[in-house]
Amino acid sequence: MEIQRQNGTLVVAEVKELKGAAARHFREEIGAWLTPDLQRIEIDLSQTVEVDSCGLAALVSMYESANKRRAVPVTIRLVHPQPVVQQVLELTRLHHLFEIVPPDWESAPDASGATSGAQAFVNEAAGQAKTLTDLTS
Repeated sequence: MEIQRQNGTLVVAEVKELKGAAARHFREEIGAWLTPDLQRIEIDLSQTVEVDSCGLAALVSMYESANKRRAVPVTIRLVHPQPVVQQVLELTRLHHLFEIVPPDWESAPDASGATSGAQAFVNEAAGQAKTLTDLTS
């Protein structure tokens, strides 16, 4: 896990898993970086492949610790969670507590008639498969 401080933002990256002992370590490490001038915490979950109840508890504990005795709450963003992690966050309704920033391919606009990010990904894969078929024939 890598933690950096940039002005009033704490950036956490390379979180491989949020379960058991790793979740306890996560909570302790983040806790050491919480300061009164902190405005935002961004946690990159793009590499996180597993999360369990200990990991969820660590996230909630971090939220509570960061916002204890504050007039203005600390914004906590969970960035690019893997689909299985995002599903757990939604099932446990923690997506109401944290701001979730989906991967770019999931957040492509579709209200204007453009394809959704997931559909664009499928379309791109189909196009690559057709190109490969063309090359081999």
